[in-house]
Amino acid sequence: MSLRTQRRLAAVTAMVTAAVLTVAVPAHAAALTGVGWSVSQPQPGTTNVRYTWSFTTASGPSTINYVTMTVPATTAVPGALTVQDYYGVGIGTATYAAGVVTFQVTTPASIAAGTPILISIDGFTNPTTPGNAYTSTVTTELAGHAAVDTAASNAVAINDTSTAVTVVIARSTAFTSNTTGFDLLMDAAIPGQDSQYKDVQLTVKTNAASGYTLRTQIDHQPRGVNNPAVSLPAVSGAVGSTVVSPPANTFGYKVQGSTGNGSAGSQMTAGYAGYTAGMWGTAFFSGVPTNGDTITLRNQAYIDFLQKADTYTASITYSVTPTY
Repeated sequence: MSLRTQRRLAAVTAMVTAAVLTVAVPAHAAALTGVGWSVSQPQPGTTNVRYTWSFTTASGPSTINYVTMTVPATTAVPGALTVQDYYGVGIGTATYAAGVVTFQVTTPASIAAGTPILISIDGFTNPTTPGNAYTSTVTTELAGHAAVDTAASNAVAINDTSTAVTVVIARSTAFTSNTTGFDLLMDAAIPGQDSQYKDVQLTVKTNAASGYTLRTQIDHQPRGVNNPAVSLPAVSGAVGSTVVSPPANTFGYKVQGSTGNGSAGSQMTAGYAGYTAGMWGTAFFSGVPTNGDTITLRNQAYIDFLQKADTYTASITYSVTPTY
């Protein structure tokens, strides 16, 4: 298997900051946690400033259509706002009206409670009045703008004596396998050789805020070199079907073990599943970053005398998708 690395830039702005605008909290809304707001330049009246919000959802799963963020009453938006970065939520567009920035998700999707979200937007002009206690109130909303969660941010200072600090951390995912190929030598007449397995160890490192998903796929079920019309069928026929002991004349896999933060996919917890040709099946996932998860997938074949003698071949592909 080959190394797969995916990189994107995620800006993280650190500074002592905040805004003076009070918004009533809907009685039914839960409180967001870890609400942060920062500005890329803290001087009064500075133009083309990036505002960044980060928070963690409290309720869910909820289909979030909008995220609204208040800004100081004297903030100006002379042109169109541009979304520069986002994770934990789908791509969207930003608009401004009457002291409120609205991030509208292009394709709303269900978001679980405890999901970290970050949104960075360019195009603001800071208030001209210096202050050390500016804050922003962030609210997640359903279709029709019904509030889900809301909370106020930290305090932000906008004055001539502040220094903005910006740390840019690359979005990075590394994925490796310890096996490029394997052979299973089998004989139905010899006890122990009618079932053979090979463990493949995969390693995942990623700083994706919402973790990653490990998927598997096979190009076709192992089929005979001399007689391509004959194959070694998948356990139960498809990923998603599980059996503790695969029947004879099948080929499948299971999560034999793991270390780190992730969890075996629900379809793998009961035992073996079959690889599916041309379709990704989820084998493992994590909801948080990891400095090194190891996942052992056990590939196993079972035969009896009904499986025709031949050399059966196929190619398995593993894929890791980070969720920023």
